[in-house]
Order: sequence, then structure tokens, then C-alpha cells
Amino acid sequence: MDHDALVEQAMQSELFTGPRLAGDLRTFLSAHRPAALGLAADAIERGVDTVYFTGSGGSWSAMYSGKYLADRFTTLSADAILSYELIWRDPVRLGERALVFAASYSGETEDTIAALRHARDAGAHTVALTGHADSTIATEADSTIAYESTALYAMPMAAVSLFALEFARLAGNEAAAEVLAGFDALPAAVERSFKSERDHGLEVARELLPAQVLYCVGAGPLYGLAYKFALTVFMENIRTHGSVIESAELRHGPVEMLERQRADMVFLLGTDESRAMTQRSIDFARRQGATVVVYDAADYEDVHPLLSPFVLKIGLQWLVVHSALLRGILDLDERVFMGRQVLAEGGARWP
Repeated sequence: MDHDALVEQAMQSELFTGPRLAGDLRTFLSAHRPAALGLAADAIERGVDTVYFTGSGGSWSAMYSGKYLADRFTTLSADAILSYELIWRDPVRLGERALVFAASYSGETEDTIAALRHARDAGAHTVALTGHADSTIATEADSTIAYESTALYAMPMAAVSLFALEFARLAGNEAAAEVLAGFDALPAAVERSFKSERDHGLEVARELLPAQVLYCVGAGPLYGLAYKFALTVFMENIRTHGSVIESAELRHGPVEMLERQRADMVFLLGTDESRAMTQRSIDFARRQGATVVVYDAADYEDVHPLLSPFVLKIGLQWLVVHSALLRGILDLDERVFMGRQVLAEGGARWP
């Protein structure tokens, strides 16, 4: 089977969300935006002053945007925290005035079920973000947004972003209202990206085919996306080594590897305040002979800088699909260890 035929087959993959993401995002905004906005109004009414965004793997990376926007636009004490870490840290602020978002696509993730139960027992109001309305976290949470889509990154990210921005808007923050309005442009931008990035993704995948370690570098609103692809997509789907580096932090240690190693680096270049520093890192890496691939949010002028993860994700996903196929990984949904009852305990189905 030739590569184009393999790509067409990959289009049916559950977790290759690009072919369906524009439509799924339109459906989400129509069906679930009111609920996400309503959570903000309810939180204000109940006097919530603390919010925890929890999840594991790709679900955690989606939660990063909730914290980023809450920090930027609200006075909420906010944290994006891995599910078991919420239990182990057991924050003093986890109580009746706290709101906890628990994200799990399957709704059966061992870590996140445990975190949700811990938060509920501490008196916090819990919100499940899941793909399945009949899942454990959906039925045990105080509130649920069951998005019924395989987009386990984009849909939870949309939910927490809408929540944080609406919380700020209700408090009178006009800048947050501007970002909220930007959601309407996202489905069309995602659609354009899916069409335009297919061939580019194959070109980049061929360039990176010899890579054994892939670094994903990003900052600001794109750091969560860099984390997702470095650790939960490059390693999970391409089965190669991966690492995430924050753009400014490249200068604080990691850069020394370039003195003796030729690195393969994927940079996410935002249009927010982090752009200049990321560009400095790109320029330096190129001068040292690194293989540098750049996904630039400036290619999407109609997308608000703080919403750029929604569109840059598409180009990265095309890169991963082509890379997996070129490396002989033909079933994008198959996992060797995850979901096989060898990593989960207590009856949980995932990982």
C-alpha cells in the first residue's frame, strides 16, 4: 500500500482528530459553550476563589490553557496540576471555595478518577470534562461536560478557556471579552490548516525520519501544546524519545547539548509576548547546526494569539501521522502498554 493510501486509511483513526476537528469544534461551541460560560457565573455566585485544572497526559496539557488564561485575566488562584499530584500535594485551598476541573477522554483514567474523588471529599465543586456521558467521572462529578468527540485535547481546552475568559468578562475585563469573541473564527481556521498542512507535514516527516530524539520548544499559550506533542504524541505515537523545553529555558542548560550533539527541534512560534524569545532560540539553534522545524502562529492572522494552540495543533498532527506511517506504525490507535490493564489499578481501564 502506497503512502497516500495509508494516509487515507489513517483518516479513520479515532485519535487523528484533524479530519473532524473543525466540525467537532463547531458542534462544541453550539452545544457546550453555554454550559462552560454558565460554570463561570455559578463559580462567581458561590464565591469560588481557587480553581484546579487536573488531568493526565494529553488531558493535562489541555488544562494548561485554563490556568494560563485564569492567571492572565482573573484574580483566581489557579493551578494546572497532574491528577495524582493533586492528591499527594493536598493543597490547603482545596475546599468549599475551590472548583476542580477533571479531564479524561475515556472518563475511566485511574489517576483522574482518584483526583476527582479526593477533591469531592475535600468539599470542592467538581467538573468532569470527558468524551463519554456514561463514564465514571461523568457520573461522579457535580457538573459534567461530555463533549462526545475524540478531540481529547481541543475540547477540554475549549471548555476551560471559555470558563476562565467568561469569569474575567463577568468581572469587567474587556480584554478577556475580546479573546472570547475570537472563538468564532477557530473552526474555519482549523479547516484551512487541515487542508494546507498535509503536504508540509509529509515534507517535515521525511526530514525528521532519522531523528531518535525530538525536542518540542514553545512558550506562553503554546507551552501546553509543546508538552502534549513532546511527551504524549511524539513518544506515544511515533515511539521515539521526546522532550519539551520552554523557549527561554533553552538558554539555561539544554542549549549546551548543541556543542556536541546535532538536535532535531520542533519550535512553536507564537504571536504573543513570547515570540521574540522563541525566535532568539530558533536563530541560535540554527546557527549551531540543529535541524529546526517551525510552526508559526503568524500564518493564521485571524486567530487570536492566545487561541493559537487550536490551529498549530493541526500541523503538528499531520507531522505525527506522516512520521508514524513512514516508521511502519500503521495503526495510529494501537498501544503496546496503555489500555491493556498492565498500567492501571483498582479496576480502572486507563492507562
